[in-house]
Parts: sequence; C-alpha cells; structure tokens
Amino acid sequence: MNETVTTLEKLNERMRQRLQELGIQELSDVQKRTYEPIKRGADVLVHAAAASGKTYAYLIPLLEEITPQGKGKHFPLILVLLPTRELAVQSARVCRDLLAKTEGIRTAVLCGKEDMNAQVRAFSKGADIVFATPARLLDHLRRHTFKPKMLKTLVLDEADMMLSMGFEEEIRTICEEIGPLQKVLLSATYDEKTMALCTSLLNEPVQIEVAQETVRTQNIICYARIVRSDQKLDVLAALIRKKPQAVLVFCNKRRTADFVNEQLRRRGIASDAIHSDMDRRKRTQILSDFRNRRLGVLCATDVLSRGIDISFLSRVILFDYPQEAAAVLHRTARSSRNMQVSEAVFLLSPEEKRRIREAENILGTKIRIL
Repeated sequence: MNETVTTLEKLNERMRQRLQELGIQELSDVQKRTYEPIKRGADVLVHAAAASGKTYAYLIPLLEEITPQGKGKHFPLILVLLPTRELAVQSARVCRDLLAKTEGIRTAVLCGKEDMNAQVRAFSKGADIVFATPARLLDHLRRHTFKPKMLKTLVLDEADMMLSMGFEEEIRTICEEIGPLQKVLLSATYDEKTMALCTSLLNEPVQIEVAQETVRTQNIICYARIVRSDQKLDVLAALIRKKPQAVLVFCNKRRTADFVNEQLRRRGIASDAIHSDMDRRKRTQILSDFRNRRLGVLCATDVLSRGIDISFLSRVILFDYPQEAAAVLHRTARSSRNMQVSEAVFLLSPEEKRRIREAENILGTKIRIL
C-alpha cells in the first residue's frame, strides 16, 4: 500500500464494506496519505485544515489492525487525546459507527466534569480504544485505573487546540508515563508550540501536510453584510427569519454568545447558547437539542468551531469576526461537513470591511456583499 490509495478497494473487506454502508466511496486526500504510514506503525505528523477528514484518517488504519481481546477485561490498545469532552464524545461516536458490524472491540470516553468514582466503575472492564481529555486521563494513570501495558498507539488529535488550552504539561507527562510507542499528531495549524511538541515527542515522523486548497470550502457560498454595530442584532434576526433553517451563530466571547441568545429569544426566535463556561450536562443537552432539531439557532464560541460534526448544518453566521485568522476557516467549515452546498455570512461593521479581502485569502473564495 502506498500513498496513492484513491478508492476503498485496497482496504480490508470489513472496513471497505462499512465505509460503503456509510456512503463513502473514496478517501479524502489526508486519508489517502496517512493510511500506509499509520498502518505500518510509523510516527506521523499530520497538518491539515478543518473538514479534511482527520478523524477517519487515523481511525481507518488503526481499526484495520486491531484484534479483539475476547471476554474479560480489555486493556487499551489505542489512546486518543482530545481537547474537549464534546470532541472526545464525537470521535468515539465516529469510531463506534465504523465498528458497528464488528464484535468484541470496546470503546470508552474518559473526560472531566464527571464523578471520578463512577467513571472508574464504568471503566472497570476496560476498553480497546479510549478517547480522553488530557487532565482526566492523567488522573486515571495516577490512580492506576488506566493501564498502558498493552498500549500500541497514542493519537494527539487537535494538538494545537490542546496546547492553546494549556494542556502541554499534561500531554508531556502522559507520554512519559506510557513510554515509547507509535504517536500520531494531528493539527489544523502548525505554530511554534506545536512544532516544539512534535520535535520532542515524535520519532522521525512521516510528515503529511495537506495543502489548504485541497480542503478549502469550495462548496460554501460566502457573504458579507456591512452593518453598524447597533443594528447587528436586528440584521441577524432578519437573516434567521428569512431562511428558517438550522443556523450556527459564532461569537468571540462567552458573554456575547449569551447576550445574542437572549436578544434572539426576545425577538421570538428559538435559540440557545453554548460555550466552555457552562455545566457539562447542560452543554451536552443543548448540543443534543440542536442535533435533533429541537432547536433552530445555536449561539456558540469557538468551542464548536473545531471538529464538531453537525451533519445537517448548511449555514453559519459569524456575528463577530474571529480574533485569530485560522478560526475563519474553522468556523465556516462547520457548514460543509458532507460536501453539500452551504453558506457562511459575515456580519461586519464599516470599519471591518477591510477584513473581506483577508477572509477571501484564507478561504480561497470570493465573498459576496449582501
């Protein structure tokens, strides 16, 4: 197998059939290029933008190689570290979808803001594949409830986001605790901190960089609406009413998301807000309501701009222009998860009009002014 895999024919029969059942006929660029090096056990560094298919890129080759451990306690073979509970739960869901026709392989999610003792009891029979946030995984290591003696692969997914959230020390400690093994690091951006982490943790990694143009949001129609700050809420409400379909509204700050949500509700629009400064159960319930279409509008911070898969979503509105340029791509990519034609709308003040050219360069597409 080489890096020119383009169809599913070269995958093993079980995986090929399952992907076809899920409606996937061809691997994405990042999936083609990571398959062989991950499968042969090499350390791999993947730099690819949002919506490029990074979760499948590591799961497909790793799941093809996994052998069921039978009855009794299962010791972890694959550990996937992610920055947030939402991403861990979602990645575990993707993994279970791929394993739907496979018996004897267990998955587990180990995240914070849950009772530790209850989590230990639920994890008592172990799992083959564990999705975890760094701090909680470290808790399990220290309590010896996560036993790495059979661990073969560590995946650091959304590594740049984990570093920006302050998890570097936990990641390094975990790597020291589990010892030498295959490491796969995936990142949407590649800054100095990510480079330093790669240099110190990965052993002669195969470096895979997917050019941005191969994952740009080619199916997204982008618009900009130039509007005074005091008119933003009215314009936002009008845009939502004009097309009464699910919409994700991105704000830069938690208090802005709460305020926009409150103002939309006052205007008779069914909405809610979600951000990191919120009880875990409440956040899960709100996201569930949105996924199940019980909620039409979700006001969010960048907690939902990375990796969260809402398959039916075809529209995002950027109430605030992102403070970091990379977030322009992450936010707009939320509406292009299944290659459907979708749209992203930027609400810009007259002073921010200059941002249009910047966003066009990032996205590689023309932004039309409404």
